[in-house]
Amino acid sequence: MVLNSRATDLLMLLLRRVGELVSKDDLLQAAWGNRVVAENNLTVHIAALRRVLRTDGDPDRYIRTEHGRGYRFVMPVEITQGEPGGLIDVVTPAGRPVVHGMSILVSPVQCLPNDDKSRTFAAEIRRHFAVHLSRIPGFVVVGMPAESDSLDDAAAGKAPASGEPATRYVLRTAVRPGHRDAQVVVMIDDSSSGATIWADRFEHRHVGLAAIESEIASRLCHGVVTELVDREAARPPELEGAASVAQSVFRGWSALNRGLLVHQDLDEARQRFEQALVDDPLNASAMAGLAYAIVAGNIRATTDLRASRANAAMVPEVRRADELSMLAVARVPDWPRAWFCRGYVRLRQGLFEAALTAFQRGLSLDPCDAECLAYVGHIHFLTGQLEEMRTPLENALTLCPRDRGVGLWHHFLGQYHFWHGRDELAIPYFVQGTDLCPSLVYPMTFLVAALAHAGRLIEARRTLDSWCEAMGGFDLTIDHLRAQVFSDDPTYLACHDRMHRGLRLLAVPEA
Repeated sequence: MVLNSRATDLLMLLLRRVGELVSKDDLLQAAWGNRVVAENNLTVHIAALRRVLRTDGDPDRYIRTEHGRGYRFVMPVEITQGEPGGLIDVVTPAGRPVVHGMSILVSPVQCLPNDDKSRTFAAEIRRHFAVHLSRIPGFVVVGMPAESDSLDDAAAGKAPASGEPATRYVLRTAVRPGHRDAQVVVMIDDSSSGATIWADRFEHRHVGLAAIESEIASRLCHGVVTELVDREAARPPELEGAASVAQSVFRGWSALNRGLLVHQDLDEARQRFEQALVDDPLNASAMAGLAYAIVAGNIRATTDLRASRANAAMVPEVRRADELSMLAVARVPDWPRAWFCRGYVRLRQGLFEAALTAFQRGLSLDPCDAECLAYVGHIHFLTGQLEEMRTPLENALTLCPRDRGVGLWHHFLGQYHFWHGRDELAIPYFVQGTDLCPSLVYPMTFLVAALAHAGRLIEARRTLDSWCEAMGGFDLTIDHLRAQVFSDDPTYLACHDRMHRGLRLLAVPEA
């Protein structure tokens, strides 16, 4: 649980006057100044402090209520004051550890003891969580033995038989059998407060196929990782050391989670990863994330007419991304995300076989990595293997329909149908791509070209004019689009030539 500033002010006053009775008026003054607030605000914030201090059922263990008068911090502490403005360190006699970093306890999956199918499925889910989460740099994963399954300990985030808080979060999963299928429920609890901060539910039909079970486990794991990264990024900043580096990295990935096509998010991600590498030059997660952000920014610029002249200046940056991604996979060879970032860089360099090898390496570690699947499909398109591109893209959309890159995946599938001349099938995919990537030129140009080929010229012209106006008077020319192709494969170029013919139907100028 993260304390807000008022709860922190209350704690600081209680600690400075440890053992003394602190009146309600003094506490209200410390937290709210001269503002008039209801007294129950003070009660709520004191309750929050007790949850953070993990009072284990005894509300007066640290902070004693003296009814009608105020509160007293009663636990003996040693207080050391660092530099002015620094934090006050509180050391309790029990030596209770403070949990830093992204730490999670993976509790045993709950299911009926006499349901063999659910038990097998539950074991696969837990194995997938433990393996996948433990591969992520900066994550500390604690597992509870299944035979010592203690729901009370799991809910409290405690290590078995120790009574001490082991992790910041607790991952709880349950398989609930139905008539022909099962329902899988996953929850993340904050171990300090016991509050459930995220939950999701999936329906599963027992078909005895490990691939399907792995797919569901992967979808659940993707949601868990995204939620935890965003929560860690939202925590108050650490002062220094490894905790500060880890938080910079989490904030970088959280910015990337918001989208790859917005300048502000990409700039923030780069700033966070750069800061992490200043403090820890060998941080593999920061290396991979920075490589990813560099290439995403470069691709974003090459599809923007107003920045296209800067491409030559970006060559050294892409070279740096290549070096960073190579170092990342060398340091964490079992992390699928590092291999994805490596493939993403090689793709930008036009080294399609090398990119495909990197993506396939990531899929060998996690066969349900949706981004790897999507870009495997994209490489098949770039190399003219159109019949091989559809399945991985459709699988990616099934696995992660709300992923940050899903707009491009829809666009890629639209290109598949567009090349085959199935314009009415392509149009809904291009619409999705345009809606989800509104600032990119390619989803829009393919959409209006497909509308034109389908005979919907008025709609196409209106759509293009509205987009150009929304982009601040974008001056679209076919020559600009022709200069921004990513491959010289004849099949790939034929698809773009068909797009150019559609734009000519709308009187888009050549130059």
